[in-house]
Amino acid sequence: MRWRRGVLLLAAALTLLFALAGYDVSGRLVNGGFVPGSAPSAVTHKTMEGFGGGAPDLVLLAHTRGTVDAPEARRNGLRLVSRLLADHRVTDVDSYWTGAVRHGTPATPAAAGAANALTQRLRTPDGHTAVALVRLHGSAGDVRAAMDRLLPEVMGRQGPLEVRATGQAAALKDLEDQSGRDLRAAELIATPAVLLLLLWAFGSLWAALLPLLVGAVAVAGAMAVLRALTAWTEVSVFALNLTTAVGMAMAVDYSLFLVARYREERAADVPHDAAIQRMMITGGRTVVVSAAVVGSALTGLLLLPLYFLRSLAWAGLAVVALAAVAALLVVPAALSCLGGRRAGTDWFARRRLRGPVERGRWYRLATSVMRRPVAVSVGGLLVLIALALPFRGAVFGLSDERVLPPTAPVASAARDLRAGLPAVAGSPIDVVLPHWQADSPRSLRELDSYALHLSALPGAAGVRTVTGVYVLGRSVMSCPAAPTDPLVRRATCADLADRHRAAAGTWVAVSGPPAAYGPAGAALASSVRATDAPVAVRLAGPAAELSDIKTAIAQRLPYAAALVILCTLALLGLFTRSLFLPVKALLMNLLSLTATAGGMVWIFQEGHLRSWVGDFTVTGTTDLLTPMVAICLAFGLSMDYEVLLLSRIGEAHARTRDTVRATAVGLQSAAPLFTASAAVVIAVLLALASADITVIKLIGVTVALSLLIDTLLIRPLLVPAVMALAGSGNWWVPKGFRRMRPTTLPAVSRVPRPAAPPAPVPSELLPGGRPGEGQR
Repeated sequence: MRWRRGVLLLAAALTLLFALAGYDVSGRLVNGGFVPGSAPSAVTHKTMEGFGGGAPDLVLLAHTRGTVDAPEARRNGLRLVSRLLADHRVTDVDSYWTGAVRHGTPATPAAAGAANALTQRLRTPDGHTAVALVRLHGSAGDVRAAMDRLLPEVMGRQGPLEVRATGQAAALKDLEDQSGRDLRAAELIATPAVLLLLLWAFGSLWAALLPLLVGAVAVAGAMAVLRALTAWTEVSVFALNLTTAVGMAMAVDYSLFLVARYREERAADVPHDAAIQRMMITGGRTVVVSAAVVGSALTGLLLLPLYFLRSLAWAGLAVVALAAVAALLVVPAALSCLGGRRAGTDWFARRRLRGPVERGRWYRLATSVMRRPVAVSVGGLLVLIALALPFRGAVFGLSDERVLPPTAPVASAARDLRAGLPAVAGSPIDVVLPHWQADSPRSLRELDSYALHLSALPGAAGVRTVTGVYVLGRSVMSCPAAPTDPLVRRATCADLADRHRAAAGTWVAVSGPPAAYGPAGAALASSVRATDAPVAVRLAGPAAELSDIKTAIAQRLPYAAALVILCTLALLGLFTRSLFLPVKALLMNLLSLTATAGGMVWIFQEGHLRSWVGDFTVTGTTDLLTPMVAICLAFGLSMDYEVLLLSRIGEAHARTRDTVRATAVGLQSAAPLFTASAAVVIAVLLALASADITVIKLIGVTVALSLLIDTLLIRPLLVPAVMALAGSGNWWVPKGFRRMRPTTLPAVSRVPRPAAPPAPVPSELLPGGRPGEGQR
């Protein structure tokens, strides 16, 4: 308060400095980081560069009204491949017109034999569409830069060819561009509603500006932190979106907690400066504990070996810490500058509770619940279990181009590819036999038998390797060691031997189901691993990546969950001086999150309520990574409200030593705050439901559903019921910790009231009068 103007000027200067330091952060973020760098599929993917094979990063569909074999179409097809090969990030191109061509090799027409055998699969049966498979190398940022260079050159009209793009790299680029457009549209939709809710929650324009100031400091600072992180590691583009959402949510929460506490003290006739001090002692302590609890929820993501999740964790930790520090510095300084009259102004005071706390609707609700704690607890538990039941049928996968709107060019091209060339659209599983060469009659027979078994596996559409081509457990083209077949057979076998042999070993290409990251592909990858092979095999491709991601998360998730649970219990235990309350809070949150996960599966995996949340493509799977981010956000926000509620209940219990009354008083004090905060956050999240990208829609709807369950069921009903059942057990602590007491407020000097006029002295008490009872 003594340096209030200097504090505000320093905050403004730091915000400007942070904004300048992080102004170009969006151009340095990448869309990727879903596969651990040390995963077997990632290591094998690098090995595939030696074969000139593997899953293509970019798929180009060239369509013509005539035939792709026409001279003009062939010339433009060769020119298209030459443009691709000229880029230094292109490893190889496999097209209908050229066959497989590596970087640095001129694009020449394929040999007749190869064109009639292997390249035929890259042309639709009607001859109107041909395909070019492009593989890139480098980091996610390098691939994105290559896409920015290549797509403007090769897409669109190329002579008689109309070229469209799909594939993983094209989908990621379109996903990043579309997410930016969706978020800007969501901001335009949410801004008016958020401003109105802030005015209602804070009661005046001056107070409503406080969370915007705190949020500006936090978001600008987090952008500078992300910019610094990009210097030594790759950071996901979604970290920027998380920074904005979490920063504003925490800014609203912390500012609202502090301003509400200040006005309560002012309503009790505490002077302006003393009210700010008491606000910081109580509300400031709540802000610190809340930030620590939310930060511990995000810390668990740091243990997962995916930089997509780790970068989101760093972004969340930075913005939560900065929001707490900014709130503890900016809010008291701003209130001190505003003065008692403007800081205490509440335009809607008449509509808020005035008078005894027992008249409050939240107080009456809590007392009603605590009269029937068993019935309310059982009923609430049954509702949560019913909401959680769909989670039993969750099928986890990874997102592909179907998360884009159906009208997106990448999604439209992928649909046409699946319809016209299902074998090419199928997700490949690349099987590498390391350091093993089929160069003898015996090894060729072993490879032939192995390929036959692979082609007979459920979900396998075909197999190609040195010994030929296999479909449905039979050989459709055999390549013996010393071919005596016609020219077509010899040319095809030579091409197969050249592509599937390398210094690293032998490559067997298995074509899988159409969904790259679906459960059918994962099942096929497991079957391939279980099939007896000449040597221990290594797998690459989307299905192998999904399997490795699941394995990596399953190995680290118990440690991450244990870290979050232990940190949360320790922080809440120190905050509440209780053993039961932290356990109760954690169990309530887990119940809420389980019900939220069930609702998420019911809506997005099974496809319900699409008319409410906006249309999207139902894939029958749930994305493996995006819900983890949504659940972490929901956990942090729920614990934020739990800390606020427990702080108010603890203060009331310290005064009354009555658990029932303390719970009712605490709910009456805290419920208006966390419901107002939840309304602001839900308004922002529901605006995200208008996004065309399914993963953004999923985050918005899932977190909003969690907050609705929390504010409508957990806090007002289950918390009072459980606390009433626990009774004095809520506050039990071991003997060694009983000396710890909650923080007490210092005494403050209240405004002196005018003294009452003295009563007239009776005549008998005056000198000379008769002594009365009082004189005796």
